Amino acid sequence: MRLLDDAGRTIELQGPPRRIVSLAPHATELLFAVGAGPRVVAVDRNSDEPAAARALPKLSSFPGPDVEALLALSPDLVVGWGPGVSRAQLERLESLGIAVFVSQPRTLDDIASTLRRFALLAPDPSVGAALADAFAARLDAIRARYARLRPVRVFVQIWSSPLITVSDAGPIGDAVRSCGGVNVFGDVNVAAPQPDAEAVLARHPDLIVATDPSPSPRRWIGYGLLAPQGPAHFVAFDASTFERPGPRSIDALEGLCAEIDAVRRSAPR
Repeated sequence: MRLLDDAGRTIELQGPPRRIVSLAPHATELLFAVGAGPRVVAVDRNSDEPAAARALPKLSSFPGPDVEALLALSPDLVVGWGPGVSRAQLERLESLGIAVFVSQPRTLDDIASTLRRFALLAPDPSVGAALADAFAARLDAIRARYARLRPVRVFVQIWSSPLITVSDAGPIGDAVRSCGGVNVFGDVNVAAPQPDAEAVLARHPDLIVATDPSPSPRRWIGYGLLAPQGPAHFVAFDASTFERPGPRSIDALEGLCAEIDAVRRSAPR
């Protein structure tokens, strides 16, 4: 069996793996979604979805995989998160005979692609293949629904102190774009820009989507940006399923699109 991972590496397996270790929460959700859950023997400490994953042994994945613990589990396949596994760590694991699949979905389309590849790791690949098709079809329908509507300028606040946003390099930026929104910092060449408030004001957002743990509009009210004194709107939104790109992300996309569309509809014609 051959699998192409998100680092462009070809993973060679003797057959469907019987013992899988997932070191990324999004990968854990995807593996269970396609029916490979019974073959997952351990997960990282942040994997808490679905409920069945919580009962599995937990391994440390930061600042790198616990090699001794992995060897003790005798895995056929380890799934790691792209930024969480360095080239040196990959080379060491492979030198010990441990196959590693690097997973890093950057867009919503990548979720469907990962579902299709992970489907091959399950006892019945047709389950995951059907889930991937359904995900992709729903994503296409959402994008078509908003494609020709008036764009809404969106500032995504993922942290308030310091102020941190996202570019279009990851799933959140893709989600905003799929809803007919324009990420006002989407063109920045780093994944998590740190603008100051004045830079945000200069980009004239119609909507602030705050995904940080304690979202508050207070700062933006003080700057006169928010309605009714200012032109923009504010919404607190749980973006965790975009940060953990998996099967639940499509439901979150529907919710985000509804928030963006509400701002679109409230604007003067």
